[in-house]
Amino acid sequence: MFLIIGTKFFTWGGQKTGDMIRCSECGTVAEFTEKTGMRFLTLFFIVPVIPLSGKKKMIECPNCKARFQTE
Repeated sequence: MFLIIGTKFFTWGGQKTGDMIRCSECGTVAEFTEKTGMRFLTLFFIVPVIPLSGKKKMIECPNCKARFQTE
């Protein structure tokens, strides 16, 4: 039996920023979504097993889903 392992960045949260921001990727002006995330070692690229990084705060464009770190 083979174990397929990998890494993936998982995010959670979904609060709106309240400010209109222009996305540098697609040019959309909109309220972005504030999210928190961490990179995990995964099994089968789906099941998070071991955290590999600390929590990172970011905002996500509602149009193209590009993420930008805020801190």
